[in-house]
Amino acid sequence: MIITIGREFGSGGKYIGERLAEELNMKLYDAELIKRVSQEKNINIDLLNETDEKHKKSFWYTLAMASMSVSDSVNSLTELPADDKYFIEQAKVIEEIADEGNAIIIGRCSNVILKNRKNVVNIFVYSSDEAFKIKRKMEFTGLDEKKALKLMHKKDKERAAYYNYYTNQVWGDKQSYDLLVDSSKLGIENTVKLIEDYVKCCS
Repeated sequence: MIITIGREFGSGGKYIGERLAEELNMKLYDAELIKRVSQEKNINIDLLNETDEKHKKSFWYTLAMASMSVSDSVNSLTELPADDKYFIEQAKVIEEIADEGNAIIIGRCSNVILKNRKNVVNIFVYSSDEAFKIKRKMEFTGLDEKKALKLMHKKDKERAAYYNYYTNQVWGDKQSYDLLVDSSKLGIENTVKLIEDYVKCCS
């Protein structure tokens, strides 16, 4: 079973993934994914962090619409911008992780990269209450309300642009996910429980 979690900034998606990993005894890949790409593909981790879920201007490019897997299609691609090459290497590692066993993968277009696989549950965590997200970011980052709001809008804009660019789909669109959960309605712990129950029903 692979669980992918897309998330709005401040919705608690990362923490929810951590709690699910504990409850379901599954490996969690977030920052760990970047470290693994750096080590396995011999790419400077600072370069990966600079482009991580951030859209950079380059020629239009998409892999997700291809019928073949990322690892099969990548061999025919040449002369790509560096950001696109980093994305491909990251996508290959995501496929490797899916081959290895149960795991939870946070963001990074993983729901689309693994779209042709069985036993993948795709979750999107959002919040209809902006104040809920701002409050969480103020608590965990120490930012004031104005700076937390600015950061939230920046991060969500970057994530949406990155996702839309590499998948040719719309970030947060219901057609791309199996379950969309409003964490501000349920609260963080109840959201964890809901997703846990849903995943168990799917397994």
